[in-house]
Amino acid sequence: MLRPFKLRYGLVGLVLAIGALGSVTHASDKQSVDTQTFPLGASSAAADVRPLTEFVRTLKTFTADFVQQQVNVRGQKQPASSGHFVLARPGRFFWAYEKPYVQKLIANEGVLWVYDPDLAQVTKSPLADNRGAPIGIFLGNQPLQEAFEVSSIGKNDGLDWYSLKDRSAKSDFNQVQIGMDAKGIKAMVFTDKLDNRTTVQFSQREVNQKVDDSLFQFVPPKGVDVVNSR
Repeated sequence: MLRPFKLRYGLVGLVLAIGALGSVTHASDKQSVDTQTFPLGASSAAADVRPLTEFVRTLKTFTADFVQQQVNVRGQKQPASSGHFVLARPGRFFWAYEKPYVQKLIANEGVLWVYDPDLAQVTKSPLADNRGAPIGIFLGNQPLQEAFEVSSIGKNDGLDWYSLKDRSAKSDFNQVQIGMDAKGIKAMVFTDKLDNRTTVQFSQREVNQKVDDSLFQFVPPKGVDVVNSR
């Protein structure tokens, strides 16, 4: 019998939004992740947005470990989750939640696969159908400012912060905030339409390095239910 498919914390939209973000530089980041929730307010004057727009323009591949923390509108924290992801532009990524549960999202050739091992279930859908989140601009080659209103909101906690608002108003998120350090993207904060907030922090960052293309090839394991979502 087909069991109900569960997407924890609105993962598809969030993962698609994150999947293309990395570092402005082409270096690796060996520091450990900082598990604090970065403040949203800015503590210094705003600067221009070129560090972020140039990052998006030059991005080819990005790999990182991540820690994700969600806080709902009442201030209640969900258990943190962590894992690893790999992105290759255009249009390919591998995003794996490893703790406290296992879930994999793989995008390639216009198809998004979501594999939930504890349900023995896979959902297959057209990647284009999931672009209500801030996804297309990062997986494709469209200039950032064509899809988003981009502004600098200053420096806080050692990071330079930028705000993105979807020009089409189709996003699942009211706002995406991106924090950058000297090595590039360090943190992202997503605020959805219900004012729930999700912070994602990155470590072990590597940008524009060779990646394993086999990660983007997915064949559903034998015995799992496959749901075609159209």
